[in-house]
Amino acid sequence: MKFRYSVLLLWLMSCFFLFSWIKPGYAQRKVLSSLEEDITSLVESIKPSLVTIETESQAVKGGRRKNMPSTFVGSGIIYTSNGYILTSASVVGGMKSFKVTLPDQNSLEGKLVGTDDELNLAVLKVKTTDLIPAKLGNSDGIRVGSWLTVVGNSYGLPNAVALGLVNGVREDGFIQMSANVSPGSSGGPVLDTYGKVIGLVSAKLSEPSYIGAIQIYNDKNMKKAFTIPPREIELPSSGVSLALPINKVKAIADQIIKYGSVKRGYLGIYPDGIDRRLSERYNIRAGVLVDEVVEGSPAEEAGLSHGDVIIEFGGTEVEDVSHIRQLIKDKGAGEHVEFSIIRDGEVKKLGVVLGAAKPAYGYSWMTDWEVPETPKPPETPEFYYETSYEYMQQVQDWKDRDKKLLDELREELNKLAEEMKEMSEELERLKREKSKE
Repeated sequence: MKFRYSVLLLWLMSCFFLFSWIKPGYAQRKVLSSLEEDITSLVESIKPSLVTIETESQAVKGGRRKNMPSTFVGSGIIYTSNGYILTSASVVGGMKSFKVTLPDQNSLEGKLVGTDDELNLAVLKVKTTDLIPAKLGNSDGIRVGSWLTVVGNSYGLPNAVALGLVNGVREDGFIQMSANVSPGSSGGPVLDTYGKVIGLVSAKLSEPSYIGAIQIYNDKNMKKAFTIPPREIELPSSGVSLALPINKVKAIADQIIKYGSVKRGYLGIYPDGIDRRLSERYNIRAGVLVDEVVEGSPAEEAGLSHGDVIIEFGGTEVEDVSHIRQLIKDKGAGEHVEFSIIRDGEVKKLGVVLGAAKPAYGYSWMTDWEVPETPKPPETPEFYYETSYEYMQQVQDWKDRDKKLLDELREELNKLAEEMKEMSEELERLKREKSKE
């Protein structure tokens, strides 16, 4: 019996090698052809829902408006058949008017409905109907190592394609992917292997790099000195990008369409992680410790106090600090939420009406700008100097004039420095408020 199996195995191996010798590379060509067909099918399936977005600005000169050249090109997808378009807030860039090129190459004016700068999402509206919405998938079901396809624009060239893998989901919910997307693809769709949109391209990750610059300065002991101090700069990381998860995009986009803005929930606590001592003391696996309660906040009105441990919020078990922050943000302002805490070893139920969180950052809206009239150059006066003294006096007058101009310039620069200092202090205050949850 063993001899028969050995002969059979030898025969099968001979057939395999003979087939490989007769048909070299056949299997590889078959796999590549199949992969090519799958990718081209994915691209074709999203084309009817892919749009190109160009920012537009206007200048005012002599009371007349003039359209300026497009300053940025991005991508987007059709969300509803009646003209709502989804893209990233970085494509919007603080502008208000846009040129939206539809799949049939027809260009329409797009109006900004609203943005969510924290998620980097923007919603535009064009006046048309019978559009083909993109097929949206489920971003909660993605797995590390899953294939994905990015479709968008590359320097204004439509339907640029990039392939990659899912690296994972970050704590802030963004999908990290190994797809080398090019400028112009921001806001474009990220497709799964079924051709459904599971995300929108948000940004490329940056990595710190150093660059040296030569500086020349005077010294008391020597006339000149040269230094090359290292400067840290941020350069885009090759082949690593972020995508907005489509499940969050849908939830936020619906709010923007309905209300014109997004109001996330605000509780008003400084959360902290629990250590092993608290875990063993209360026999809990996870949760967050209330380190401090903001005075006058919804948390204070709900009865939270220092030392409480939140173990459940809105029907979901709390894992850690980042989890509780995300649970609070996912709730809308004014929403009533039930949650559970441990206080002095006893589990208690509390309820709270969430406040509205202040945005951490955003884009300032750019308005139409006035083009100044080009001043005419002053006529060069003709001087006639009878004596050298008169000439020297005129030179001194010029020096005095230049000194006055420099003094005025220094005064303006000092004012600008004070304003920058005030802006820096305001940013630090906003960061402190952002950390209050």
